[in-house]
Amino acid sequence: MGITWFSAKEKLGQASLYDSNITLNMVASVPFDVAYKVQVGMDDNGNLVIEPISKDRVVRGDLDEYALLPIQMKQSYSRINSTSLMKKIAANLGINLSKTPLKFDTKWDDDNNMLIILTGKAGE
Repeated sequence: MGITWFSAKEKLGQASLYDSNITLNMVASVPFDVAYKVQVGMDDNGNLVIEPISKDRVVRGDLDEYALLPIQMKQSYSRINSTSLMKKIAANLGINLSKTPLKFDTKWDDDNNMLIILTGKAGE
C-alpha cells in the first residue's frame, strides 16, 4: 500500500509586509523552526525569497555577515525585523509599505530549501 504523507510545508502560508518587518504566519514559519539566521533576497520573477541558515553554516564564515538577519519565532508566527531591509524591498517592488500590512501567499521550495513570498506581481 502506497502512502503519501502531508506536511505543513505543502500548504500555502502567508507573509505580511510592514514598513519595519516581514511577519510569517504559522504555516510559512514551520521551516524556520531550526534556523539560526535567514537571508532575504529576490528572484528573477520579483518574488521575495527567504533562506533559513543554520548556525553551522554561519560559523563557517563563507556568508556575508551583513546579509544575515535574525528571525524571531513565536507560537503562532515568526518575524524578521529590519526597517532598512523593508525600504529596499519596497523600492525593488515599487510598493509603499506602512503599519498596515500588504499580504502575500507563500510557498516552500524543497529543491532549494527556501520560502518564496509570491510578490512577483506586486509592482504591476
